[in-house]
Amino acid sequence: MSEHGLFGWPRGDATSLGPGDVGVVGVPSDFGNAYVSGTRAGPEAIRRSSAAMPLRDVAGHDLGDVDVFDGADWAEIVERTGERVRRIAGQGAMPLVLGGDHAVSYAAVSALDRAGTFDIVWFDAHTDFCPWHGADWHNHKQVLRRIASLPHVGRLLVVGHRGITYFDESLQWPALEVVRPASPGHAPSIPSSWLEGERPVYVSIDIDVLDPCTAPGTGHPVPGGLDLDTLCSMVRSVARSRRIVGADVMEVNPLLDYEAMTSRAAAEVLSALVRARVPHSLPAIDGALA
Repeated sequence: MSEHGLFGWPRGDATSLGPGDVGVVGVPSDFGNAYVSGTRAGPEAIRRSSAAMPLRDVAGHDLGDVDVFDGADWAEIVERTGERVRRIAGQGAMPLVLGGDHAVSYAAVSALDRAGTFDIVWFDAHTDFCPWHGADWHNHKQVLRRIASLPHVGRLLVVGHRGITYFDESLQWPALEVVRPASPGHAPSIPSSWLEGERPVYVSIDIDVLDPCTAPGTGHPVPGGLDLDTLCSMVRSVARSRRIVGADVMEVNPLLDYEAMTSRAAAEVLSALVRARVPHSLPAIDGALA
């Protein structure tokens, strides 16, 4: 593991964090990836790429990785990830989660249940809204469907969807809105209604929202994605307009990458987010450190 944390931030634990800081946790999991393994190496690859872009003007600490060992079941991953996220939020800091497969986002979002109702901005080539086939089955293809059912989650915005997902239920979900990539002469943008309001937002970035020419190292690439400048601009617009209760970047697979293009892109997007974010002190979650 790298000596320094993400963006050169010091290693530490949740007690190192202050109100408005950023607390980083990695979740090296392939659990929700049904066909392609390798995302477990994503957190460390993103950290290595971020070393070239240190953030000295943003206060953050890297809490290291959740222990995801061979044979761990999904409930253990959710519990361990949730415990780290709650500790970060309990200090009034913003949790920033490095994946790992996209199913990990459920663990992070569900752990913020004491933060009040918040909306989700989901950057992804897919809607991840397939129905689940059983109470114990978790997969990155239906993670947003599970998140949408959490009582503390409000509206959902999917940005960059262009993949065909069979049995997708998202069109029947009234609180979900979809922004597709640009068509000729029309650049994509965040709807104005999502750039106002007092309700906090959780931002989740599946790196496959980018075009494979920019981010080849991911398990389910889809042609016609966003370019890096557009994604960074959209992320900045959300971070400058809404209070960010938490964020993540998922599905970076170094085994499929070329010259660290994808992990570097992930680090650049996260840099754009934390630099643009107004460092609100998030209300400490009662009992989060108990």
